[in-house]
Amino acid sequence: MVRSEIGDSSKSFVMQFIADGTTNRFGLHYSPVDAASLYVRFDDFNVSNDVSVEEASGVLVTDVIPPDGTEITVAGNYFRYFTPAEINRFVENAVLQHSNNRTDSLGRIQTLENLPPVEVYPVSLLASTLALYTLATDASFDINVFAPDGVTIPRSERYRQLMDMIQARKDQYRELCILLGIGLYRIEVFTFRRISKTTNHYVPVYRPQEVDDYSYPERIELARPTYGDQPSERPYDSVELTAYQDVAFTYSIPYVGNLTEKGAVANIRWKAGAPQSHMPFTVTVTTSGTDNTSHTINISLTKEQTRRLAQRMYWDIEFVYNDGQRTTYKAGKLFTVREVTT
Repeated sequence: MVRSEIGDSSKSFVMQFIADGTTNRFGLHYSPVDAASLYVRFDDFNVSNDVSVEEASGVLVTDVIPPDGTEITVAGNYFRYFTPAEINRFVENAVLQHSNNRTDSLGRIQTLENLPPVEVYPVSLLASTLALYTLATDASFDINVFAPDGVTIPRSERYRQLMDMIQARKDQYRELCILLGIGLYRIEVFTFRRISKTTNHYVPVYRPQEVDDYSYPERIELARPTYGDQPSERPYDSVELTAYQDVAFTYSIPYVGNLTEKGAVANIRWKAGAPQSHMPFTVTVTTSGTDNTSHTINISLTKEQTRRLAQRMYWDIEFVYNDGQRTTYKAGKLFTVREVTT
């Protein structure tokens, strides 16, 4: 879709030439090319898996130097402006900007995988704008040509046209975002945080619920100012889990190490790192191999336990040593999909 917006659709080509037996680098007449679609044949032998191509410059590199007189046939697709890797980079940056601070219905960070279909076209417009900026940068180095006979070639006109197109695309993207309430120009409703004057603690804010929703209330995670503090990195892997209401839940985590001097416990908490546990997991450990260092930690919940889980909570696995010391092995968010009733 991005290529269609900027007029960079793929075109097919077929090229034949004779090797001279002195080099394994051959310049194609087309660039940039799509390496994934390239088909290369030496005489009657398919050697597509034994060659590589520099997509931006269209240079074919073979693993061995073809003998003199070898007929080389190359077929594939080429583009007008950008390689597939460049287009992917534009799309990834557009998704990051468009989905900044956005979450899906379960509270998970919005990515390209869970992007709603209605937002695909606006994201493609934003990616097209990023691509046009790259073309405008290249065109900005062109200067007008003045011939002695009075003929003038206004090469800077290309830069002006690109900037006009960028502005038109930006206006189109902005209009869609405002009308659909998405992206960089979405209109949001915020809740002010209150601080208790007696305790100096934030007053928690909970998401409103339906009158017949008997699950635990979901606490809203509002951004807190840093007050100049430097946040520290968490020393464990973060994993997001998804459970289903009124359905038994199980999850397995591999672990390589010695478990003779420590045991594993897992808990569900209201907030990450909270000292109080809302609900414990049932933990079982299975060992495989002869060295007793390859383990699988299984955590589970019954359907009665998942029945009243909040839509978003936090979980962690801790190792408890014989001396009472605790270390967190893995942690993350736990999302609960509500049971649908008709």
